[in-house]
Amino acid sequence: MSYKADMHALDLIMNPILHNVNEGILITDTFQNVIFMNESAEKIFNIDSSNVLGKHVDLLKPSLKFYDMISKRELYLQEKEFIKGNEVIIRKGLLEVNPNSFVCYAIFRVIDSFEDDQLNSLLQSPYEGIAVFDDHARFLWANEVCYKYFKCRSKDDLKENLTSLIPHSSLRISIEEARPLFGRTISNTGRALDLVYLPIIRSNRTIGVIVKSTFSAFNIAAHDIQREPDHGSARYSLEDIAGSNIDIIKQKKLAIKAARTTSTVLITGESGTGKEVFAHSIHNLSSRRKAPFIKVNCAAVPETLLESELFGYAEGAFTGARKEGKPGKFELADNGTIFLDEIADMSMAMQGKLLRVLQERELERVGGIRSTRINVRVIAATNKNLIRLVKEQKFREDLYYRLNVVVLNLPPLRERKDDITVLSRVLLRRLNEQLGTKVKTISQEVLSCFQNYNWPGNIRELENVLERAVNFCEQDIITIDHLPEAIQASALNPPLASSQTSLGRHMQEREREAIMEALENSAGNKSQAAKYLKIHRSALYRKMHKYNINY
Repeated sequence: MSYKADMHALDLIMNPILHNVNEGILITDTFQNVIFMNESAEKIFNIDSSNVLGKHVDLLKPSLKFYDMISKRELYLQEKEFIKGNEVIIRKGLLEVNPNSFVCYAIFRVIDSFEDDQLNSLLQSPYEGIAVFDDHARFLWANEVCYKYFKCRSKDDLKENLTSLIPHSSLRISIEEARPLFGRTISNTGRALDLVYLPIIRSNRTIGVIVKSTFSAFNIAAHDIQREPDHGSARYSLEDIAGSNIDIIKQKKLAIKAARTTSTVLITGESGTGKEVFAHSIHNLSSRRKAPFIKVNCAAVPETLLESELFGYAEGAFTGARKEGKPGKFELADNGTIFLDEIADMSMAMQGKLLRVLQERELERVGGIRSTRINVRVIAATNKNLIRLVKEQKFREDLYYRLNVVVLNLPPLRERKDDITVLSRVLLRRLNEQLGTKVKTISQEVLSCFQNYNWPGNIRELENVLERAVNFCEQDIITIDHLPEAIQASALNPPLASSQTSLGRHMQEREREAIMEALENSAGNKSQAAKYLKIHRSALYRKMHKYNINY
């Protein structure tokens, strides 16, 4: 049979099929003129196909923008549009019939049922990770929360993460016995996840299983949900602590060990190094993770109120007090964890009262006459040198040794500069989610500048600098022009050679030699030299200033 005969036979078969499917179908030729439109598409656009066949597809509104897809070589796109008052899902694609010649198609489905909207909203819940498996326990689908939780971009990567996390045996039991199951698994970060297995039953046969977990409520959705401190939620886990610096890895391992006990933990480190994130993580890894996590910033509460804030007050304890009294943070944290941040800012008198509570495991409300037994795990943090304060008699020695059971010492950012690149990218991704921006990357010049800067404000300062840059960035890349002047200056005034390693000095010497060679080969033409070095001309000027090169 000839090619033409084959195509004619195929047309005889396909035309009735395409005309009788429920979804609207439209096809154009290589010039984007409409060559096919079925009855369902006619109904969606409220138009007779005879009015558009042979004419350019942009006659239809809204425009399908096939030209953009062809210019960008986007083979498939899915979007939603309102057409004649109906919300429609449009799946568009390209078929390359000859080099640079394309047939374009669009498939339309009207969202016209309550069930469609309800199912989609349930599966895309921002508070739950949801994955679907078939009756052979093979992964089929997962919602956006799962992709964000595992930081995956492809289905294959997500499948690998999920299949290693979700026990195959539990899936099989739920499928074979057609009953819901409840279980627990441990993620690769050491975090416990509670799972629910829900079999999908059709005509008395299990055709698959839905697996749900509420892990996202503590992580991905944390930026979208405002929680009152008294609610006692710990939002962060160890996976929120990015970086592979040897010192930070050591502290993460120590945090995992500390979480297995109920001992008091003291976290030390400069402001902005992530002490609170570690405190959250220890609580979320511990057996107390379902109990309250209560935070108190000892420096933010006035001294006159700190005692009642921590230990509560009894009925009529003072003028303006609640008639029924009020529990303090320790009572609210019963059976859970209390995080005492900036503990070095407590007065000596308050330190003595805290010591008694830690020793006796009981407290007495302000103005009260009876003691209350408590079961609270204490995590304390400070950015000050407690040993020095003890020697200066500004911090009680007995309280120091009561707190100094398990100690985490968090390194400042200037001592873990090997993590700056990964931290910057993680923070940029988080800021894009928070601010609704789409800044894709950070230039290498900016990352090099970050390496030269000393970061007195540590990770908090890095996040603030990136947030400022994102707000000023009008393209999809952060450049050095988006940085504050103080940080830009660090590119011109790097740390003194005496404070650098011999490797660093050697690399700077080689860089200076390369710049001199490029300038000589280009007879002093800065643009040519920059092209030779594959850097921007402005970067060349900065490096010439840095190495005091006059050419």
